[in-house]
Amino acid sequence: MPAALLALALAAAALDAAALVSEGDAAFAARADPARLAAALEAYGKAAALDPGGPADLRQARALAFRALSDPGAAAGAWSAAARAAERTLRRLSPAWAEAIDRGAGPEAAARVEPAGAEALYWLALASYSGAQLRGFAAVLAVKDVALAAMERAAALDERIDHAGPHRSLGAWRAALPQAAGGGVTASRAHFDRALALAPAYQLARVREAETLCVLLQDRKRFEALLGEVAAFDPAAEPEIAPENRVARERARDLLRRADRLF
Repeated sequence: MPAALLALALAAAALDAAALVSEGDAAFAARADPARLAAALEAYGKAAALDPGGPADLRQARALAFRALSDPGAAAGAWSAAARAAERTLRRLSPAWAEAIDRGAGPEAAARVEPAGAEALYWLALASYSGAQLRGFAAVLAVKDVALAAMERAAALDERIDHAGPHRSLGAWRAALPQAAGGGVTASRAHFDRALALAPAYQLARVREAETLCVLLQDRKRFEALLGEVAAFDPAAEPEIAPENRVARERARDLLRRADRLF
């Protein structure tokens, strides 16, 4: 194809991808409806096919993470697909990271990610670790070093991603891991405290602290206090994150019902 025609074709594909991303964004705004979430993922998927590693892949990773959060039955597939989408974006935004990974680098590769790749690194770490958790502790041990290094790097680059998601994730992971494997109560509490300070209205941080750190410490008083706050919070007060806060409220109520078995 002549260079001029190729340039026109690429420009047209970029315009089509941008339109599909906008379509996906409109559907994702109503993600509490599974049909609208599916529509968002379909639009993002088409856009990503036109522009691999572009904005659509990053949005696809985010939407798949919400699917995993809101539909446990779909979580395994959603986390796997989210990791692939995030990796495509990260390879495009952080070629030094991709080069290190392709050479067989381990946790140290995360240091090669620059600020532009922070969000993609976050979703990749979250999806990789969360998917491993569904497969069992052996799978967690296999990915934990790389995932922890990646999430720590994401926190250092931009701790506000996904409403303080890096701290929320590290708090839960550090609480669930034995100290010899990278866990630790002090580190876990520091991350949860930071997550709540940065995003006090994002209720999943309280749920994650309750179900991990509070259960580990057998601190039923704080467990009930945190989950009581979540259950009492009106999701409509924060429309942008209302779908996530509704999921958090349902999880809080379920955890409170199971409290006698957890303590």
